[in-house]
This record gives sequence, C-alpha cells and structure tokens, in this order.
Amino acid sequence: MRDASAQELLLLSALQECRIHLDAARKDEATRAAVRLELVAALEREEALKVELLEERERTEAVRIVLQALMASIGRFGLRRGLFKARIARLGRETPDAGPQAVRHPVLLTEARRVLGQRPAGASASDS
Repeated sequence: MRDASAQELLLLSALQECRIHLDAARKDEATRAAVRLELVAALEREEALKVELLEERERTEAVRIVLQALMASIGRFGLRRGLFKARIARLGRETPDAGPQAVRHPVLLTEARRVLGQRPAGASASDS
C-alpha cells in the first residue's frame, strides 16, 4: 500500500506541476494576444500618420505653388491679377481630383483668394 500511496503522491505532484505550467502557458498566451492587439493598433496609427504627413506635404506644396504663381505674376507695376488668376486656374486644372495631391485644391483656392485680398471661402465677415 505504501507504494500505491507514494505513486499517488507522485502523480498528484506531477499533476499539480502540469497545472502550474498550463496556467503559466495560458497567461503567456494572453500576454502575447494583448501584445498582438497593441502591435496592430500601433501599425494602424502609423499608417494614419503616414497619410496625414503626406497630405500635409501636399498642402505645403500647394502654398509653394501659389507663391510661385504670385512671383511669376508680379510685373513692373505690381500684381497682374488676370495673369495670376489664369495661372492658379491652370494649376487647379492640372492638380488631380483623387489621391494625395487632391488636398491641394482647397489650399490653392484659399491662398489665391488671400493674395487677391478676398475673404477665404467659408469665412464670415466677423473672421476678419
């Protein structure tokens, strides 16, 4: 009988050890799952930031374009408004309506209106 009791104790001890390992493995898996979720969220945030950065670069480029059109439209007697408007209209037509460069359109309009001394589209009289 002693042998049976010793074997039972060994089996119970081994069973307890297996339970401990199983609990540790479950905790590790839960930790890995949480880390995976955090990684996926971080990758999504990175992609959103890349898109935002690209759009900001395009808006900056639109301001540069307006400044170039302004510089090219200044003659001996000041700003040639008709030439400036024509340049901005041409640049607006050449700018794609889809994709990252499409964010240039509202910037071109707003900055061109500012150069011409007009109130930007959507601005109220109290904004001035």
